[in-house]
Amino acid sequence: MPVKLLLKFGLSSPARVSSLKPKVIHGIFFSLFQKNRKVGELLHSPSLKPFTLFFPAYFRKPEGEVTSFTLELNLLNNELFPEVAKVLFSEKELEVSVNGVRAELRSLKPILVETYEGMLKESSLKRDIILDFLTPTSFKKGDVDLILPEPYLVFKNLLKRWNTFSPIKIPAKEVISFVKRNLFVSGCWIRTKKVKVMKNAKITGFMGRVYFYALKEDPEILRALNSLCKFSEFSGIGRKTTMGFGKVKVVENTD
Repeated sequence: MPVKLLLKFGLSSPARVSSLKPKVIHGIFFSLFQKNRKVGELLHSPSLKPFTLFFPAYFRKPEGEVTSFTLELNLLNNELFPEVAKVLFSEKELEVSVNGVRAELRSLKPILVETYEGMLKESSLKRDIILDFLTPTSFKKGDVDLILPEPYLVFKNLLKRWNTFSPIKIPAKEVISFVKRNLFVSGCWIRTKKVKVMKNAKITGFMGRVYFYALKEDPEILRALNSLCKFSEFSGIGRKTTMGFGKVKVVENTD
């Protein structure tokens, strides 16, 4: 059951957005659960993390100064939300300090809840798929970062996440075979951007709008691909989605 929540934090003193780097935000989030070992293990133990984070201000206006900030949290599996909610809703005071930044959780608001069954059942059969990549997106291959929206990389990544967390599996072999032969980038307006993760580490990825087009009309495969795109708004795509990278939005085609 993918769930999207907004967490609002207040700061003890004004801070530059540029100081709230992805590693710091990641640390603030994990510090909320430092007293709850079970939640910490659920979040941190799996090799494929069951959550994503997005701190919009850092990627949009890092030069600004804030006294509060909003963090988007997406939970991807069924067992995680009740445990996370138990901590965040029940604890009266959740104040943490990371790298000299003191933050207090002031409010928590669920804004979107989906089910894997619903996403698959209600998905469209569009052959034109449009995605906006809102933050730098890249894929890891050995020691190399791949920074182009190759359909195979995009949908293989989404498929792995879906089949890891969803009780309803999508046939990976059939979908990947279709993507390799029939799904192409029909247009893209992208640029690369390098962003600091922490003081001495940066990640480069692509951002912008990408159009994918399926040459063949296969209802079951198209339903799966469009379901994966809906899921991408929770899961993100590519590397470091737990730090805000690979943030995606589906664009409705009005043509």
